[in-house]
Amino acid sequence: MKRIFGNTSLLILGLAESVSAIGDWITFMAVLAILVFRGGGGVVETSGVFLAGLLPTLIISPFAGWLVDRFNRKFLLITSQVLSGLVVSLLFFTIQVEYIYAILALEAIVLSVVTPSRQAVIPDLVSRDDLPKANAFLQQLSGLMKVFSPFIAGIALSIMEPRTAILFDVVSFFLSAFVLTFLPSLPAHGKREEGNEKGSAARPLAVLRSIPRLRLLFTGVFTAILGIIGFDVLSSVYTRDVLHQGERIFGLSISLVGIGSLIATMLILTRKKTADPWRDLIIGFALLGSIPLVLAAVYSFGDNPMALYFVLTACLVGGIGNGLVHVQVGTIVQLITPSEILGQVGGWLQMIMVASQLIGMVVTPILVPSMVKMDVYFLGMSVLMALVVVYLTIQVFGKTGRQLIGPG
Repeated sequence: MKRIFGNTSLLILGLAESVSAIGDWITFMAVLAILVFRGGGGVVETSGVFLAGLLPTLIISPFAGWLVDRFNRKFLLITSQVLSGLVVSLLFFTIQVEYIYAILALEAIVLSVVTPSRQAVIPDLVSRDDLPKANAFLQQLSGLMKVFSPFIAGIALSIMEPRTAILFDVVSFFLSAFVLTFLPSLPAHGKREEGNEKGSAARPLAVLRSIPRLRLLFTGVFTAILGIIGFDVLSSVYTRDVLHQGERIFGLSISLVGIGSLIATMLILTRKKTADPWRDLIIGFALLGSIPLVLAAVYSFGDNPMALYFVLTACLVGGIGNGLVHVQVGTIVQLITPSEILGQVGGWLQMIMVASQLIGMVVTPILVPSMVKMDVYFLGMSVLMALVVVYLTIQVFGKTGRQLIGPG
């Protein structure tokens, strides 16, 4: 762990992300204040905010990954922060819903290079053995920001108008860009093979065919997100209608997921020996699956006080799984992907994850409650998560698994 905290470049990257994350939360809550709390909007406007960020990311991610493999990653990171600050500043001048959606979509496009860039630069900053700890460190910072940033944003919005509060996000982007200037040069690896343009513009299907482990990872991640996204969509309604609780318990359940993620990242950071990231990933999916399983199990006796405790415990356990998954998905990608296409693979992974989220967000309200009851839906999702765990276990640890998952 000393090597991680002593890595100046990693600390700079983490600080820059933390600063911009606080600003992002202020803007997110300010936009909701403008459209919903003070503008009289509802579910449609709230969904529009999420879709404005997700749809452009889905479309642009492969191109963003290509940029990461072609241009200096430090330049891309700094440029994305500066441009995002300029784009977000436009929110100060409008309260029109259509313009707000357009600005948020443009911001999502500009920021689409951030995750693939981070994915690609970490192997340049730490050794292969330290990749899990480096990813855990950055994930822990992200988790801490999710815990404290909404509180900071709430304070800001309580003492100033939403449009004024948005200016803090503008400042945070510029400050993040300034912090990133202290990074060393991070040239793209896609230019290493002179005269080989295909090395820098790999075709997704060709890469997935040539790296079976990558195909296995993408399949597992896509399916698992479908299995857990229902919790995000239905948890507020479940809390109200099944547990007969309000905002306080709903907020507590979300916080417990975040606390669980922090516990997982701390466990990875403090390990003395390097663990198999595939094992962690499978365990993480299994723990995540406990959330829909418990939600289905206690559905019929939601009035019982024990039901609430079971659900809150499942949120904490599932949060630990969430932390393991987030860290080790990144680690596995970094370990098995050739460095010259790591940015592109990061872009494809981002696209796959967003696509799965969007499918879940659209399909879940269609299914529940008009076609299936909520408990049946959650039971189905827990079965889906169990199938993911069994499938990955067989592929990774079965007779032929070691040939598939072995070194390289």
